[in-house]
Amino acid sequence: MLVKTGYSLVGFHGKEGEAIDALGAYFENVLTSPTPTASIPGIVDTWDDGDYDCVKKIQIGLYDEGVSFLKFEYIKGNELVSGDGHGKMTSLGAKEFEVQYPDEHIISVEGSYKKVDLYATDVITSLVFKTSKGRKSPMFASAVVDLIHRTCLLIHRTGTKFGFEDQGKKIVGFHGRSGDALDALGVYFVHDSLTTSLPPLYKLDAQGGTEGLIWDDGSYDAVKTLRICQDDCRIAYLEFEYDKGGKSEKFQHGVKGGTPAEFVLDYPDEYIKTVEATYDKPKLFQNTVITSLTFQTSKGRASFFGYKVGKKFVLEQKDRRLVGFHGTEGGNGGVTWDDGVYDDVKKIYVGQGNDGVSFVKFEYIKGTSLVTGDDHGKMTLLGAEEFVLEDGEYLTALVGYYDKIFGVEEPVIISLHLELMDSGEKFTLGENGQKIVGFHGQASDVIHSVGVTVVPITTE
Repeated sequence: MLVKTGYSLVGFHGKEGEAIDALGAYFENVLTSPTPTASIPGIVDTWDDGDYDCVKKIQIGLYDEGVSFLKFEYIKGNELVSGDGHGKMTSLGAKEFEVQYPDEHIISVEGSYKKVDLYATDVITSLVFKTSKGRKSPMFASAVVDLIHRTCLLIHRTGTKFGFEDQGKKIVGFHGRSGDALDALGVYFVHDSLTTSLPPLYKLDAQGGTEGLIWDDGSYDAVKTLRICQDDCRIAYLEFEYDKGGKSEKFQHGVKGGTPAEFVLDYPDEYIKTVEATYDKPKLFQNTVITSLTFQTSKGRASFFGYKVGKKFVLEQKDRRLVGFHGTEGGNGGVTWDDGVYDDVKKIYVGQGNDGVSFVKFEYIKGTSLVTGDDHGKMTLLGAEEFVLEDGEYLTALVGYYDKIFGVEEPVIISLHLELMDSGEKFTLGENGQKIVGFHGQASDVIHSVGVTVVPITTE
């Protein structure tokens, strides 16, 4: 199963000859935007510092009842940004807590609030900040609470407790409400790259048959169009059109012929998330080939090509998008191919033969360019079917079936799908949260195996 959490598909690779023998994909990271939390209770003036790369320093002013003043310094790119002061500074002055950027950042905030007679409303009475290195700031609270805390009596008169923490994320901004005191506080979270450490690009191995010539389209900015030909038993031809920096690049795999089809993605708003396929060995062939292909996009669209015959696999990477394909093609054993990595998959061509997938070809998106991958496998008289992704749509998994067919020694892919199937032996290429950005595999005159490359799914 080619599935990668947090990635999207941006390229294909595989094996091919007169059909598509195997298919793989490239996935890249899909990044998420900062997520704001709700503020704790309070009234008066609302403020919002926004989100940044990191919180560098915190200045906290106190008064008899709790926190009266807050000011933050942030990092944005290579610049130090000083936020506005919130609340009112008292004669007690301000205390500071500084983060050791870039190796440390704030991951949680704990505190308390209660209603104060002076303001007749809820106010923040204490705050504690925790960093990614396990450090904790002092408890910032009123002089009375601070004295109790230092004498270890822990008789908290601070009110109702609250906390902000999200596993695997860091705090990059604050918002809240204040007047003469701090009435409410909220935070912005983003994924913590220092703790998650997701590789920017994944190349999932080609699955399906082991024969055929190896091909690899590489990775691109996106897959834009896929053109597929199938004969009466297999995917015979695949053509990928990629985008690389605004330029279109095309790659063909297999032998064009049979029934043609096209799948166009709505780039840049759509990308491939999943490729599902089946592979089998048709009776008239020596090689194991791809018999079906199913592509699923970020917009929930799915397209099926080929036949539900043989073993199944899925190319998918969680939270990543598909940006390239690779695989094998050619000869009885098939030739390995790899389309490489792209930004997205735009279109998929799947050619069908008598017993399975004989041909695959993908169109990718790389930057603002449309890139057409090589043909993999062999196009038959049945031509190829196309699956086109709409803008904003992407493939997250490729599912297919493979089996051995008569006259071909090794298994071939007999079907590829964009959704799970109940029949045959299944294989899945992909990761949750990732999109497919490239394909690879093996192919001769049929598709023997297929693999994908995945990257994290980015959310603008």
